Parts: sequence; structure tokens; C-alpha cells
Amino acid sequence: MQNMERHDKLDDPATSGDTTGDTHPTARGSRLRSLSTQLLSLALFTLLLTIGCRLLLETLFQLELYPDFWLRDYFGNLAITLLAYALTQSRGKAMLLASVVVIGFQMANGGKLSVLGTPVSPDDLINIQNLFYLTEGWRRVLLMLVAATPLIALLVLTPWRRKSTWGVVATLAVSALLINHFSEPLRVQLDQRFGNSVWNQPANFKNRGLALHVAQESVRTLAKVGKHPDKASVLAATQSLEAVPAPLPVLQASTTAKPATTRASAQRNVHVLVLESFFDPMTLGPEWVPEDPFPEDFRKLWAETGNSHALSPVFGGYTANAEFETLCGFPVTENAVFFEGWLRRKVPCLPAVLAEAGYQTLASHPNVPGFWNRTLAYKLVGFDTYLSKESFNLEDSVEGLLLDHSFYEQGFDKIAQMDSSRPVFNYMLTYHGHLPYPTNDNYPDQIKPGQESVLLNGYINQVWYKSRDLMARLEILKAEDPDALIVIFGDHLPFLGPNYGVYTEALNLPADRAEFTGDMLEYLVSTPLIVIDGQNGPLKLGKLPLYRLPALILEKLGLEDDAGILDWTQNPEDQIIRPVYGMHIDLQADSATACPDGQNAPASCEASASWLARTRLLIQDLFSGKQYSLSELQPATADHIGG
Repeated sequence: MQNMERHDKLDDPATSGDTTGDTHPTARGSRLRSLSTQLLSLALFTLLLTIGCRLLLETLFQLELYPDFWLRDYFGNLAITLLAYALTQSRGKAMLLASVVVIGFQMANGGKLSVLGTPVSPDDLINIQNLFYLTEGWRRVLLMLVAATPLIALLVLTPWRRKSTWGVVATLAVSALLINHFSEPLRVQLDQRFGNSVWNQPANFKNRGLALHVAQESVRTLAKVGKHPDKASVLAATQSLEAVPAPLPVLQASTTAKPATTRASAQRNVHVLVLESFFDPMTLGPEWVPEDPFPEDFRKLWAETGNSHALSPVFGGYTANAEFETLCGFPVTENAVFFEGWLRRKVPCLPAVLAEAGYQTLASHPNVPGFWNRTLAYKLVGFDTYLSKESFNLEDSVEGLLLDHSFYEQGFDKIAQMDSSRPVFNYMLTYHGHLPYPTNDNYPDQIKPGQESVLLNGYINQVWYKSRDLMARLEILKAEDPDALIVIFGDHLPFLGPNYGVYTEALNLPADRAEFTGDMLEYLVSTPLIVIDGQNGPLKLGKLPLYRLPALILEKLGLEDDAGILDWTQNPEDQIIRPVYGMHIDLQADSATACPDGQNAPASCEASASWLARTRLLIQDLFSGKQYSLSELQPATADHIGG
């Protein structure tokens, strides 16, 4: 330990040399030469570190980085290295700390890009606790240690007893306060200098380098925090809602006899079954999926709906965003998990409306309760009860993923114990079907893909079991609860490899998201949708964004007059609008147009862009703002969470 301290002093230009002769020109010159040598070595070290990380990203994650912007990546990493040097006051320690931080963040960013298609964002740092819910036991401990390594390294390598260290900390604190105070003008300057594409975050990262990208997006987040819409703007938006056409896109029920819907229909139970990563793999083509994993009775039932599709806000993950839309009737328009930082107030979402109508409201998901902040989120949207992992027997699981048939059986057993004199809103989110699609001896593979793909093989076999479990439960449910309103859909398409993986090869997707057509984007957000209106049978819904489901459910229950905010996202006539982060898809007749946010959108996107701007304003007001828009509906309706 003494040798290390001695080495640090020799390595530190602040203490090296003849300290008794600091004022002598020769001593000052020696210190400057020592400092220059160390800074030069740090610059060269950072150059090698940057080159190594870029090679790893391109090799391990098949990322195509822009060579023209490597210098920005380098200078961002150099800023981290120099900051580490200022804190540790040692060249060797600075190199070690910078390596831990840069390599750790670069690899995490590569992993997120390959799975979800978006780079690391400030929200990921805020919500890092969700990472630990993905594993258990020693794996969770190991993951926590890896995630904490940068912080541990900082605490261990920084000489906290030196006054100069606290001088650096104070300087950083003042800088952070200034950045927070001037976040909006700083955001404008950064966007003008380095550019910003709200609909192409991967390109933002490649144009900026990771350090600059995270810094720039952090400034953007600071500029948004606490910036609520003003009352006049919100009320103007709510007044403009009256001009919006009202009809939902119910094309036709599969039965001709259709009794009129009355408020008495509200006494029917409602069962919403959200299927993890559920989509039709046969659409990948026979070269990839030569054998249908769906049973014939599922195909027949889905055909009765006209092969209706739900349009999800997400691809490959972020299930909570699909949930938010299904429960609250508003689209997710930002590249973030809405349950985590955007849902901060009690809102009259679907569970709350149904509870007011006399329903018992129950949410079930056999995962840890806090994942994606569900414990708080479910409470804010109006659920009375939330059954999570602890409420289920997990013996019939594959690597922690409870099989759907067991989940259904246990869930409906609990419903049978509820008050039979009151209707139930039963919301069930399955877990089996989640990445990495494991199997075991009890549930071996039943089919094989046409081409080699470990992920596709695991996925189609999980779908084989999921679809059969679903149909078995439906048979029971229709017999025991024939008048129930049943809603079934997939939350998002499955992840099948880095950078869209199998989809890229099967559908010939371009490498750059900027080149995706509207049809490509529509495919990547479309999952099977089945709505069974009791004894009226399945509904033909065509294409329905998930945020329109709450209004549809209330209409079928005869509660459309109670919809309130759930009717505020009616689409313009003859249009279907599907926002995805940074852009939206404008579906009209048989066309799908990709409409990026900003000035580069086609002229045909003008009407949908206007609708989206108003909707965003209402989202900000309702879910994290002052809720001016509720003043006419429910004065003083909600509690504020988190200030």
C-alpha cells in the first residue's frame, strides 16, 4: 500500500519534483514538462481505447459506425479520461478508471442497440434497477457488481483526503448546476452544432460518439424536466377535440345478429390477455419457418376476425409501453419507458373508469413486482389488486418463465374467489415467450426453423406452446363465461437477433432505420389481435393501434359516455396513426407513410402531425403535468407523484 501511495506521488505533477522549490523557474518548467508528458500519454492511451472499442462494437454487435465521425467519439472519451485524471490525480489510475467507464458504457450501448435498436439514453441510467430483475441468485449478484464497477472504481481510485479532489468535485457540482439552469439554450446550441434526429437515435449516436450523445441527450432531458404545458395551450387543445370524428374502426362482427349495447352490458366480465412477444412467424416466409407453430383452431379463430392486427408502440421489448397504451388510451411517443418517468399522476385510465362502474380490477403478471415500475404504475392507472411473482406457484416454469397454461389456471382460480356479485376486469400479462426463449426436458422442441437460428428456433417453439395454451384456456373461458368481453393481442414482435436479425434477412430491411418504408415499420409493430364480444363472436377490427383499445372496450360495455380522456385520441377520419419513437406511421386506405418528426416529413403527413402535436401536449398535461385538461371533467381529480 505504501509503495502504491509513493508511486502516486511520483506520478502526480502536483506533488512530483522538488516541492521546496516550487517558485523557481526550473521547478515550474519541470512540472509543466511532467504534466505535458502525462497529458500526451493520456491522449495516446484514449486514442487506442477508442479504436479498440469501435472495433469491438463492429465485431461483436455488427454495428456499422460512421468513420467520418470517429474524432467526436475520441474527444468524448478523452473528456472522460481527463475528468478521471482530475479526480484521481494519477495517470495510471486515470487510465484504469477511464477504461472501466468507457468500455462498460460502450459495450452496454452496443448490447442495447443490437437488441432494441436504440442507443443508451439518460432514462437507462435513471432506471438501471430494472436490469437486476432480469436475473436471480448469483447471476444477479454478479450483474450488480459489474454494473457497480465504475462507481466502485471511482470511490477506490479517488484520493478523497486531498483538498484538490474536493476542489474538482466542487467545480463539477457548480458546472452541473449551471448546465441545469441553462439547459434549454445549451440544448439549442448542441443541436445546432452536432445535429439531432428525433426519429433516428442510432444515427445520432453514430454522428456524435457515445459520450457526446449521452451528454447531449442528458441536457435535452434536463430541459424537459418540470416544463409543464401552460393552461391556455392545454385548454385550447381540449376544445379542438370536439371536431374529431368519433367512430372506431369496427368493420363488422362475424355474426349477423347483434343486440343493442346498453349500460347493463357493463356487468359482463372483461378479460384482457397480453401475450409476451406474440406474432405470426409464418410471415417470415417458408425459408425461415416451413412449419406453422399455430394450431388450426387458432388460425380459424384469427381468420374470423379478418386477421386483425394490433399496432404496438414498440419492437422487441419495452412491454410496459404497450401496456400503458392498452390501459390509458394514449400513444407512447418518446423513446423511454412510460411507466418509469412519465406516469407521475393518478389518471382516469381504463381500470379506474371500470372501477367507478362497479368492476373489481385485477392485474396479474408472474414477474417481480417492481419491474418497469409496475407496482406504482398499476396503482396510478386504477387497479385494485396486482398479483405478481410472489402470488404464483412457479414450479411449471422454464428458467423462471411460468408457462401460460399454469399462469391461466392459477389466475382464474384466484378470480373464482372474488366477489361473484360484481363484474371483473381481469388483465393478464404472460411471461413465457420472453427472450431468450429457453426450453427444457419437460417442454422440448416441437418444430424447427428452415434456416439456422438459435433465437428463431427457441421462439417458434415457445409460440407452439403459447398458442395451444391460449386455445385451451379460451375453450374453458367461453364455456364458463360466455358473455365475457375477451381481448387478446401480442405486446410486440420478438427479438430475433442483433440489428433486427432474422427480419433483416427475411424482409431485406435496410441497415439504416432512416431508409425504412412505412410498410416496413408497420410490419415491425403488427401483432395478432382477437376481440371476442361475448356471444356476438369475434370482431373484425382491421388494424387498431393499442391506444384505441380502451375506448373500444368501453363501447362494447355500453360505457362509452364514461370514456372521458379515453376518447381523446380518436384518429382523423379515414386515417390510422401509429406513433413510434421520433416518427409516426400514417395509414390511409392501402398505404403506409413513414412520417419523421421535424421538417423532413412528406406533405401528406400534415394532418397526422397536427393530431400528434395536440396529443403530445395532452399527454404531458395528463400524466406528469398540472392536469388542466381534467378541470372540466373531474376537478381536483388526481394526486401528484414526485412533484
